[in-house]
Amino acid sequence: MKIKIIMSVLVASLFQSNIARSAEYIIGADFSPTFNYDDNVELRDDEEGSFVTKITPTLLLSRAVENASISMNAGYRVERYTSLSDLDRQDPFANIAGSYNTERSAYGLRAGYSERAQRSIADEDTGDFSSNATVTTKSLAPSYQYQFTERDFLYTSVNYNESAYDTSRFSDTETTSLTGGWRRNLTERLTGGLALTYAQYESESEFSESEYDSYNLSVTSTYMMNEQWSFSGQVGYRTTESESQSLLGGPKQTDRNTGSLFDFSANYVGELNTLSFSLSRSLNPSGEGVVNETDRVSLSWNRNIAETVSVSFNTSYQETQSADDLTNTDREYFTFSPALNWQLQRNLALKMGYQYRQQKGTSFGGLDTNDDKVDSNMVFLTVNYDWDGLRFSR
Repeated sequence: MKIKIIMSVLVASLFQSNIARSAEYIIGADFSPTFNYDDNVELRDDEEGSFVTKITPTLLLSRAVENASISMNAGYRVERYTSLSDLDRQDPFANIAGSYNTERSAYGLRAGYSERAQRSIADEDTGDFSSNATVTTKSLAPSYQYQFTERDFLYTSVNYNESAYDTSRFSDTETTSLTGGWRRNLTERLTGGLALTYAQYESESEFSESEYDSYNLSVTSTYMMNEQWSFSGQVGYRTTESESQSLLGGPKQTDRNTGSLFDFSANYVGELNTLSFSLSRSLNPSGEGVVNETDRVSLSWNRNIAETVSVSFNTSYQETQSADDLTNTDREYFTFSPALNWQLQRNLALKMGYQYRQQKGTSFGGLDTNDDKVDSNMVFLTVNYDWDGLRFSR
């Protein structure tokens, strides 16, 4: 209820701000169906394949004035399986983003609501790609930045996220984090700063409950080497304290450990090639009722081979381990996907490609039932259509 009240006030404020000034309104839509065949949809030892159709009709709305903007999108994720009809789904989602700027201050707001299959986020959640349980996610993230000198900025942000599952097999989670930091423009191309983050993770199921408190102090930097290359990085030292207890009885377990968190990225934009590379270590709450530490490296490359034709390549690898000594999560996940992109018209394009997935390690619940690797092969065709929409000012 509190989230609904806060969102209503902020949305109304953003829409009514600067009412006397001319505002531009945009109404748009996106409709990009994907057709694929996956020979191991649920990424299990006993492989089951199926043809899959995925459609995400989305309505887009936005309003902008000189110093404020707000945008919203809402729609459904529709999935249909020819051989695994019990996996058919139709899930709603909605997102909102707004900003308001003054001479020295910048306010921001992001919020979202979604329902989806747990298996669609299994790589960052439990590692269980066979579950069709519904996870309902709500998020709210206000932010504020203040410029107190020509080169110096102070900023703060709050991120709230809750995930609720429709089965007792998983634990509902709630995450709240508060970040405060300082950033200085050292040169026209280089910035540096410090950030302090406190995060609290809570989870609860019919059988257990747990709580994690994490503190992270990090150094941040961005560097624009030239018009093509840009780099950004953040590295910090974190302390995590955890406490868990079985609701069926037994003593309360506590743990305290330390480690590092980091996030590095490099981007290149040229006439023919676009390249992105990232390396990160992060903490992620899981439906298993624990917080995991995930190391991830990813590479994305796109090359234009003609005026309307390009080839792309995306790959990522991640290792997931427990963030404490009370649980035993240990997984590896790898994806590889080359594709051909063909721009038929300005707002109509085709994307044809292949995706390989592989998971290795312990499965859901920390049970060593999946020590051997499991993998899948998928071919897909995506039709990207972006309706220009309607634009008007008043």
